[in-house]
Amino acid sequence: MWPGGKKLPEFHPQTLLRDWGDGDGFRISDALTGVCVFGATGSGKTSGPAKHLAYGYLAAGFGGLVLCAKKEERRQWEQWATETKRHKDLVIVDGAGTSRFNFLEWEASRPEEGGGLTINIVSILDEIAGAIASSGATEGGQGDNKFWDDALHHLNTNLVDLPLFANLQVSLPLMRSIVTTAPQNLAQLDDPEWQQSSTCAAIIKEADRETSKARPEVRADFEECRNYWMKEYPQLSEKTRSVINLSFSMLARPLVTRPLRQLFSSDTNIKPEDTFGGKIIIVDLPVQEYRLAGRIANLAWKYCFQVAVLRRTPPPKRDSFLRPVFLWADEAQNFVTKFDAEYQAVARSAGGCTVFLTQNRESYRRVLGNTDAVDSLLGNLQAKFFCQNSGETNEWASKLFGERWMTITSTNAGQSRNEGGRQIMDGGSHSAGVSRSEQRRSYVEPSFFTMLKRGGSLHDNQVEAIVYNGGRLFKQGKESLPYRMLTFNQS
Repeated sequence: MWPGGKKLPEFHPQTLLRDWGDGDGFRISDALTGVCVFGATGSGKTSGPAKHLAYGYLAAGFGGLVLCAKKEERRQWEQWATETKRHKDLVIVDGAGTSRFNFLEWEASRPEEGGGLTINIVSILDEIAGAIASSGATEGGQGDNKFWDDALHHLNTNLVDLPLFANLQVSLPLMRSIVTTAPQNLAQLDDPEWQQSSTCAAIIKEADRETSKARPEVRADFEECRNYWMKEYPQLSEKTRSVINLSFSMLARPLVTRPLRQLFSSDTNIKPEDTFGGKIIIVDLPVQEYRLAGRIANLAWKYCFQVAVLRRTPPPKRDSFLRPVFLWADEAQNFVTKFDAEYQAVARSAGGCTVFLTQNRESYRRVLGNTDAVDSLLGNLQAKFFCQNSGETNEWASKLFGERWMTITSTNAGQSRNEGGRQIMDGGSHSAGVSRSEQRRSYVEPSFFTMLKRGGSLHDNQVEAIVYNGGRLFKQGKESLPYRMLTFNQS
């Protein structure tokens, strides 16, 4: 509500999602700047601050994408959606294959100006290949070698280009068929048997026909693609070609076999843009259960969702606002990539709200590789909730809150006595003093985080968290502090 009781327009940034009392709270504008939650295992971060925020997002009508690391997350979100009367908006993506999303065709057939561009289609494959590489699935560390990454990217680019020039639907099964029937040497190009049986040869022929009367720049692009398949590829050494093909096979295989084949390599009946109308898509292929296949499924949905959000444009009317959509990841270390910092830097203007939960900063560092990448991501997640924890994250949180000048009073008292050879005639001499000095002290000492309530019967189901929100000052008594202690009731 505006001052004076006037109702805010729907999804106005100042809409209050959670009221913390004393004039403080969490608003849509805060959600749009991103959230990260830290806490040790069993600290209550999911049942405390995460549940608190989820109820606010659901009750306000947000759409969203939920990534699943643990098996119980689907049931948890079904309960939350039921209690906020949003259960009809749930869409479950699971191994049954009821909800399907052919992301390659989705990008290839997009009607907007940037739709159908090979570079954008291949970027999705690159993101998935990166997930496989970081999972240790590549042999001999190939995924960490720039040459092999570039070679796979080059192969993927020409694999996507060829069906597009032939006016065919882009799909991973078709791409795999092109690779497995591509010429192995220059002599094979003249072999009548290869010309008759090869999928690669047939599509090159069809693409030649389709582009014969196309614009000169389209025809020139096709010639580049044809040169790759009929000159570059057959002249690669057998070892080099084998490694590149193996990398593609490892990329494609999880997506063209159970359980992902039906989810990603058939038709589409759910897509990221459906969240813009309020749908809540739960990718119920938890990493805990499906391992690498689950991580690939979640990351494919996550990347496409992020790309779709970035394409949104604000409504033309001044008093109209985009419906916020959230990207939610508990155990977020399973899903973070270097693209997240780029996404979060500009997601606010497109209505994108990110919520990442993890134990500590080190979890992100193991995935992203260095502190700079972690700081780039966390710097763009403005609202930070700290539950009970230990270790380096507490020191980082303490530095984040900053320091203040405090007057420190110290006293001293002493007594001196002459212990010489003569008898002590008096009590000696006495001294005492009081001194005051201005010293810088942390607002919150690192050790304080170790003592926060963790919930459960031991703490009467109370979970404590300290919140920091991008320079916001919280009124506490006569002071304005850069943090606030919140208590959440698990029951």
